[in-house]
Amino acid sequence: MAIKRFNLVLCMLGASLMAPAVMATTPRGADVGVMAGPVGITVKGNVSDAMGPLIGVSVKVLRTSTGVVTDLDGNFTLQCNAGDELEISYVGYKTIRVKAQNNLKIKLEENTEQLDEVVVTALGIKRERKALGYGLSEIKGDELTKAKETNVMNSLAGKVAGLVVTNTAGGAAGSTRVMLRGTTELTGNNQPLYVIDGVPLDNTNFGSAGEQGGYDLGDGISAINPDDIETMTVLKGPAASALYGSRASHGVILITTKKADKEKISVEYNGSLTIDKQLAKWDDVQEIYGMGDNGMYQLDASSGTNQSWGVKADLIDKTYYDGSVRPFLMYPNNTSSFFRTGLTAQNTAILSVNTGKTGIRFSFTDMRNKDILPNTHMSRDNFNLRVTTSAGPVDFDFTANYVRENVKNRPALGNSQSNVGKNLMTLAGTYNIEWLKNYQNEDGTYARWNGNDQYNRNPYWDLYKNDNTTAKDVFRFTAKAIYNIDKHLKIQGTIGTDINNMNFDEFIARTTPGVLPGKLTNSIFNNRTLNAELLALYNNNWGNFDFNATLGGNLYKVDNKTTVITGTDQQMDGVVSILNYAEQNVQPGTYKKQINSLYGSASLGYLSTYYLEGTIRGDRSSTLPAANNTYIYPSVSGSVIFSNFLKNHNILSFGKVRASWAKVGSDTDPYQLALTYSTGKYKYPGYTIGMINNNTQPNSNLKPTMTNSYELGLELKFFNGRLGIDFTYYDQISKDQIIALASSSASGYPSRLINAGKIQNKGIELSINGRVLQYKDFAWDAGINFSKNSNKVLELVEGMDFFQLADASWANVSVGAEVGKNFGSILGTDFKRNENGDILIDKNTGLPLYDENLKTLGNSSWDWTGGFYSTFTYKNFHLTAAFDVKMGADLYSFSMRSAYLTGKATATLAGREEWYRSEEARKAAGMTEAEWRAAGKCEGLIVDGVIDNGDGTYSKNTYPVNPQNYWKSVAEKAPATFIYDNSYIKCREITFGYTFPEKMFGKFIKSLSVSFVARNPFIVWKNIPNIDPDSNYNTSGMGLEYGSLPSRRSYGFNVNVKF
Repeated sequence: MAIKRFNLVLCMLGASLMAPAVMATTPRGADVGVMAGPVGITVKGNVSDAMGPLIGVSVKVLRTSTGVVTDLDGNFTLQCNAGDELEISYVGYKTIRVKAQNNLKIKLEENTEQLDEVVVTALGIKRERKALGYGLSEIKGDELTKAKETNVMNSLAGKVAGLVVTNTAGGAAGSTRVMLRGTTELTGNNQPLYVIDGVPLDNTNFGSAGEQGGYDLGDGISAINPDDIETMTVLKGPAASALYGSRASHGVILITTKKADKEKISVEYNGSLTIDKQLAKWDDVQEIYGMGDNGMYQLDASSGTNQSWGVKADLIDKTYYDGSVRPFLMYPNNTSSFFRTGLTAQNTAILSVNTGKTGIRFSFTDMRNKDILPNTHMSRDNFNLRVTTSAGPVDFDFTANYVRENVKNRPALGNSQSNVGKNLMTLAGTYNIEWLKNYQNEDGTYARWNGNDQYNRNPYWDLYKNDNTTAKDVFRFTAKAIYNIDKHLKIQGTIGTDINNMNFDEFIARTTPGVLPGKLTNSIFNNRTLNAELLALYNNNWGNFDFNATLGGNLYKVDNKTTVITGTDQQMDGVVSILNYAEQNVQPGTYKKQINSLYGSASLGYLSTYYLEGTIRGDRSSTLPAANNTYIYPSVSGSVIFSNFLKNHNILSFGKVRASWAKVGSDTDPYQLALTYSTGKYKYPGYTIGMINNNTQPNSNLKPTMTNSYELGLELKFFNGRLGIDFTYYDQISKDQIIALASSSASGYPSRLINAGKIQNKGIELSINGRVLQYKDFAWDAGINFSKNSNKVLELVEGMDFFQLADASWANVSVGAEVGKNFGSILGTDFKRNENGDILIDKNTGLPLYDENLKTLGNSSWDWTGGFYSTFTYKNFHLTAAFDVKMGADLYSFSMRSAYLTGKATATLAGREEWYRSEEARKAAGMTEAEWRAAGKCEGLIVDGVIDNGDGTYSKNTYPVNPQNYWKSVAEKAPATFIYDNSYIKCREITFGYTFPEKMFGKFIKSLSVSFVARNPFIVWKNIPNIDPDSNYNTSGMGLEYGSLPSRRSYGFNVNVKF
């Protein structure tokens, strides 16, 4: 039985490619003189589905080689014998058999099991999965809506082998960092290309936070509504994405949106409501000593609030910054109470109309988010229209999408003075966060709660007095026409445009510490992209050979304009207008780029067993010099279905090996080839000051970065598809990196642009999915994925072994590319140690000695990543849990550095009581510290280490020191102390739902389901204290963390009803 099923599958997949040319009728003859021969007849018929006629359906006389395929209108004519049985098959539909007779009207039904075998590949072309020589992963739209995220890409965390998804600290409106198989370029975002219904998406992040701070202003993919997604296909290797050219050098994620339903008219509602809470908390802090310095009270409580080196909380009354007198006591979890309970509501209404020839689907989604930060909110309205129709041999597909997004108070990141997380994390435990709500004086000026400290602002002032707002409008239009010349050849034309307009306003009120005169910044972004494509697609078969070919061209244009208007020195309070500032400055910017491309592909299949495919693409980029601006890259891939050689398929029902090789290139940003000019900051009557505006020395010989890769894979299915295994090994090398190197001052430029460097990504990926248990109405499905990537820096410039990518000089730490190491080495200083690894101690101070030479302290690349899920179903109930696993990456935590520097970390308790007691006794005795030590009465922290005796021997350190002095010294000179293994296991989502039986509601309600959902409900295990392991210093995710806000855990309900 298993063999018959398997052969039937092969027949279904292969029959759809058969051509009439090789299916000529061969009437069977008669035995003369014995009996009359079969009667030949002509059978005419039509094949359709719920949407209308089907083109290319295989109609075959059973147990013969006679057959035809349907034409453009679904019609067929076949010569056979009376009484013959016909088999009608089409990829993705259930195969049926009927008796041969004239005027057959056949309607096929979709086969969900077989649809899994047809996937969307490059250029939106649907292919049989078994024919592909490269790896890809497909996620159904339903998987993205179980527990909705405000950015749909966050829903992929832990679900695809080799795909690493990282949330930034930008909140609900922030971007998501996605990496496929590691970093391939030293600079740039290294993120994949997103393609929606065949048209690339503008995924620009208008703003990003660096070492000095900034804002994450979101990305393009965040505007995509998960309710509109049919499937999401991840093309991982260069061979899979080569046809998209230089834009796809980091992989491609294809998104196919939903069309109109089969029903003539249907209405659908999807709603979700979740409450959002703080996930990770500062729970590893000391709650014994309050604010102060060297074990003493502050003279008053209006300064030093971010120092926890004072005395024990003893209820003695103190006068605070607002003049109130309060007892000096501990307020546990004083920072957690700052965050409120957030709320996210998403409501989607969908109208679908289908006439059989024309399908119209319109959806509207309204999302409202009240974040866990006070006085913050986001709204996003998404309108999407998709129309499919046909006129004779031409099929049309139109999509229009509009998104309106408004955000108030995006969180400041990095070392920004307004970083709320940074300003909260060191607040002394004797300080109640509620007191900071009195953030202004009676006259509206800043209430100086922490003396003149401009680096630790009152967070309520930043969220209520200062503010930032974002208004974004995104228009996306796509039009596609397919001219079906005949059943073998069609011409496809596609044009699409993204129009992305955004205003970001940041207002800093007068008297704000560090910006006393006040400041207003208005950033205006106007981005335009145009994508035009023309394709010719051909498919045919001859005997046992199947052939597919594609030839096309593409035009891609970018036209971005930016205007930043800055006003300083506010003249009148309460008037927020650029005209109300004494000094005004306007800085325009442009970004224009064009890529012209030609490409082609051809694939050949033999016996539905052997497959070979080749592609070639040429790009001409406007950002490279004329001599090097055209670059060509090919790819070759193949696969063999070795299970076809087996007679028994009861155990191994499907087996395939695949291999691919590809070469892809990438260019750079515009204006790198020649000098550029801009206007100056100031203008004078009748004059405009202009200047050369290059920070990087142009390079007229610049070449594209090129990546060579090969991939080997194995796909297995056991027990009639009940268990599936997909294994991949890949190796890719990127060379001629385009990087800016520091230049000599004599050149007049801070840096110069060159081609240098070589990076290798080599690794394995494994996915296992299957049905673990099936018993009557109960089923248990489970899956696991694993990937391990070695992201080695093989070469840099001659004479250079480290290229800095991120730097925090005040902490003596930096991150970059180091030759011979994985990408993302963390460099800094450390303790001096002897040959046994013991820390060397200064015999005169009792403090450690430090090695000022930079050394590698850790690496921000993951050793391996993965995920796993389980789904249980019983009748109409279902329960799903999904987990995300990341192991081995290191993270430098500025938050923990600050916790130790300010005395808030639990470990700073060691030696405190002894030192304070000793100091009190010393002062009472009227002795100096030297006299006290000489008397042997000094107590305190004794640092674990040894003292060099000068003769090759070492003695154990016994010198007591003030813990505050020790941790201040360590924080400034030993960043190695604050590097943590950032490994973690997170539960990403849990859903428990019920689908009501259709018979309960009659004809009016077609389906109804409700579910409880939890998103990021808990962290199973993490290695780093206090902070969320997803924390990022900035939007580049380079192994640095500083005051990042906690991610959110969400609980709520989903409702889906269809009428």
